[in-house]
Amino acid sequence: MALRNVQLTPELVQAVRDAVDIVDIAGDYTKLRKAGKRHGGLCPLHKEKTPSFSVEPAQGLFYCFGCGQGGDAIRLHMLLTGDDFPAAIEALARRYGVPLPRRRSGGGSSGPDLEPALEAAAEFFTDQLRRQAKPRAYLEERRIPAELIEEFGLGYAPPGWQNLLEALQARIPQAELEAAGLVGRSRKSGKPYDRFRDRLVFPIRSAAGRLLGFGGRALDDDPAKYVNTAETAGFHKGRLLYGLDRARRSIREAGRLLLVEGYFDVLGAVASGIDWTVASMGTALTTEQARLAARYVDEVVVGYDGDAAGEQAFRRILPELLRQGLGVRRARFGAGHDPDSLRLESGKEAVAEAIEAAADAVALEVDRLSPPEAVSDPRHVARAASAIGELLQTIPDAVLRFGYGRRAAARLQVPEELLWRRAAPPPAAEGVPGREPGLVRSLEERTLQLLLSGSEPPPLVDRLPPPEAFRDDAMRNIYGVFCTLYRDGSGERPDPQLIVAELAADDGVVDRLARLLLEGPFASPSGELEEAFKQLKRRWQQQRLRSLASEIGEAQRAGDEARLKRLLSDKTALSRDLHHRPDGGDR
Repeated sequence: MALRNVQLTPELVQAVRDAVDIVDIAGDYTKLRKAGKRHGGLCPLHKEKTPSFSVEPAQGLFYCFGCGQGGDAIRLHMLLTGDDFPAAIEALARRYGVPLPRRRSGGGSSGPDLEPALEAAAEFFTDQLRRQAKPRAYLEERRIPAELIEEFGLGYAPPGWQNLLEALQARIPQAELEAAGLVGRSRKSGKPYDRFRDRLVFPIRSAAGRLLGFGGRALDDDPAKYVNTAETAGFHKGRLLYGLDRARRSIREAGRLLLVEGYFDVLGAVASGIDWTVASMGTALTTEQARLAARYVDEVVVGYDGDAAGEQAFRRILPELLRQGLGVRRARFGAGHDPDSLRLESGKEAVAEAIEAAADAVALEVDRLSPPEAVSDPRHVARAASAIGELLQTIPDAVLRFGYGRRAAARLQVPEELLWRRAAPPPAAEGVPGREPGLVRSLEERTLQLLLSGSEPPPLVDRLPPPEAFRDDAMRNIYGVFCTLYRDGSGERPDPQLIVAELAADDGVVDRLARLLLEGPFASPSGELEEAFKQLKRRWQQQRLRSLASEIGEAQRAGDEARLKRLLSDKTALSRDLHHRPDGGDR
C-alpha cells in the first residue's frame, strides 16, 4: 500500500535513515552473528547454506556476496517486504517512532490512506466477536484456543447489510470503506452494503505485518463458504501467504514451512504445535506466492486436504514450487482430513506425526505415474514418460533432475536416454541469483573502494580525475556522486549512506556500491590511491588524444577553422599534461 496522506519530504526520509537499525531489520529475517565491526549470516533474500550476508551497522549498509544485493536499511526493508519506497518510509517511520508529516488538503494525494479504514474495521470485527455468542460458540466447538483467537486477531461480522457502514461512517468516509474493499454497491439499486455479513473474519497482513484486507468464513449455509476483501490497490490475494507475518521467525528456525489451504487449517496446525504454517488462501497457488515462500525456506511441506480435490490441487501446485528451486514434501492426513479436522478427531500428536512423515513429492508423483502393474502396457509407459518428463523439466537443479530421472526410468523399465529426451534441462529459474566474483579486480573498482573506505587520506578536490576517466557506467555514476558531495562538503569525505541515497533509483549501481564498501579489508600500500588516480587519468588522456585526432581530421575535411583551432589547442594541452612529470622532466 503506497504512502497516501503522509507527506514524503527529504527531511522525513533523512530522519528515517538516521533512526533505523539495519541489524534490527535484518535480524527479523535471519540470525546474525557479530564478527568485529560487522554482522554476518545466511542471506534472507535467497536460499543459501553458507553465510554470505554481511551487515555494517556503522555505515548502515548490507551486502550479500552470494546474490549480489546490497544497499541501506530502507532498501533491505523493501526487498524483504515488497513495499515500495513510500510505503517503506511510512512503515519504518512508524516502527522507529519518526513523526509523519501529513499532507495538506489539496496537496496532490493520489488516493486515500486505507490503513485507518482497515484498522477501524478490525476493531469493529473483534468487538463484535466479544459481544456475539454465535461465533464464540462456533470457535469453542472447533476448539480454537483463546490465545490464538487473540494472536490472529479474529473477529466477527454480524448479520445485516450495513452494520459496519453505520458503525464507521461517522469517522471513515464511505468512499474509503469502498476503496478498502469493505463495502460494496448493489448493481441494481446502487445502495452500499457490507461485504462481510454473518462471518468469522480473519485479518490478512503482509509479511511485514501491515493490515491489507480480510477473509470471511460463513457460519450459515451460504454457498460462498469464504469471501475475501475485494482486490484493491494494496490487497492482492495471489501475492500473499496468510499467517506469514507471525510465522516468519519460526519458519526461519525450522528451515521449512507447512503450506495449507485455508485460515482454519493454519489455526489447526498452529494449535498442534506447527508454528511454521502459512496458507495459500485457496488451492490455486500463484507464482508470486511460490517465490515468496522461496525467500524464506528451501523446503515446503504441502498439507492440502486428503480428498480427491486436495490431491489434484497438490499436483497443480507442485511444478510452481519446484520452479523456485524448492524441495517439496507431501503430508497426508487421511481421506477427507485436513490439519484442523485431524486435530479435532485424533489430537494434535496425529497432526505432528503426519507432517513428520511427509514424503518426497516428486518421488510420490513418479511412483503414482508408474505403478508396477502398468509397465507391461507400452501406451501407458509412453504417457507416463511424457508426464514425468514435463515434471522433471521444472526442476532447476541438474543433479536432482538426474536422480529422479533414474528412478523413473527404472520403474518404467525404459533406457534413461529415452526419458531425458522428454525432460530437457529447464531455463534458469527466475529469482535465483548468480554468484558475483568475490574480489574487486578492476582498476576502477579498486580506486573507488580505496576512495570510499577512507583507508587513505582524501585527495585535493582539484586533483580528482574527471568522471569520464571511468569507463564502467556504474563506477562512473558512483564516482560522479562522490565528487559532487565531496565538493559540496568542502573536501569532507561524504557519508556512504548519502551516496546510496543519491543512487537509490538504480538498484544495480547500489548493489555494486555496497559490495565495494563491505568487501574489505581495505589495507593498501601507502600511495595506492594516488597511483590509481594517475593510471585512470593517464588512460583517459590517451583515449581522449585518440578521439581528438579523429575529431581534428573531421574538422580539416569540413574546413571548420574555428573548431580545428580549438581542437588543436586541446590536443597540445592534453599532450603536455600527459607527458609532463611532477619533477619537472619529461617522460
